[in-house]
Amino acid sequence: MKIYEALENKSIRDGILRTVRNLSYQVDKNLQKHPYLVEYAEEVRNAKKEIIANFDFWIEKAMGILQSKGVEVFYANDANEAIKVVKEIVGSKKIVVKAKSMVSEEIDLRKYLERMGNEVWETDLGELIIQLKKEKPMHSVLPALHYSEAQVAEILKKIGINGRNAEELAEGVRDFMRKKFMSANVGISGCNAFSVDSGRIFLIENEGNIRLATSLPRKYIALVGIEKILQNDRLALKSVLLQSAFFGTFPPTYININEKIEQQEMFVIFLDNGRKSTEFKEQLLCIRCGRCQLECPIFQNFGNIWGGSAYGGPMGIIWTAITEKKSELCFLSTLCGKCREICPMKIDIPEMIRELRRSIIMRK
Repeated sequence: MKIYEALENKSIRDGILRTVRNLSYQVDKNLQKHPYLVEYAEEVRNAKKEIIANFDFWIEKAMGILQSKGVEVFYANDANEAIKVVKEIVGSKKIVVKAKSMVSEEIDLRKYLERMGNEVWETDLGELIIQLKKEKPMHSVLPALHYSEAQVAEILKKIGINGRNAEELAEGVRDFMRKKFMSANVGISGCNAFSVDSGRIFLIENEGNIRLATSLPRKYIALVGIEKILQNDRLALKSVLLQSAFFGTFPPTYININEKIEQQEMFVIFLDNGRKSTEFKEQLLCIRCGRCQLECPIFQNFGNIWGGSAYGGPMGIIWTAITEKKSELCFLSTLCGKCREICPMKIDIPEMIRELRRSIIMRK
């Protein structure tokens, strides 16, 4: 069973604990230096609660503003509908460049596009490593945190990249990716926050790959989980700043604000996939900072193996129940409550895990 294999994998624990040491104190430092972030979190939480309570109204409004700007807009009830739309837009025998996107992992998009004969590349360095290893991301923000520099050097040899250190490896990936960006037919991204007021897609990154993947190809597809919808640009910007600050990398290196541009076809797919009907509505407040994963004692031992096909960790257990199925892996949780205490949205994950356990027991 994979969960036992993960427990024996020392590189997972070493990578997670190394990341915790590097980033956890930065979160406290961010909040001490920028105390207004706490106020931002409360404001974004309240705004998201309003969206979730009135999904139909805000989704219709979001689709309307995009259509008025010449964007082709789709609503996907589930993963199959989303995949079908993307496949129709992309076609076959195309070069596709992807920004790091957990919602694309959720629907296993890359696999379906490759089956149609497309050449698909993850453009985030960590995601590229995971793609070459044929694994799922170990963390929602740092997908390859469990690999050492030496291990990454061996992995990248699969695409002809050689280097003696991290700098040389990154330079090799940069050169490799530039060729893909320039020849790509389609760019795909997720969405960190969507502004209904302007129809803009907000994305944060630290490598500069997203702006190339979404601006150079003639076709651009944005996958938007409906929980990412916010009322206006101000709230969307605050949301992405919070995601960065509570992960420990503040301010973000790049903030991209995407909208329809001339000479590019733009497509936006709003994805439900269990979000509107879930009993775990509170989880939809999540801004995916990933801090609850790093701080969780169970995640520190099992990594993202503790979860579903895409999402792992404490928040991942609930996201899996929303988008995939209720997993008995929820019984591994210690219910220590640390995830609740450090969450910027104050999501009560332990209580939802208790409810998940009750529903699984009752089902039996």
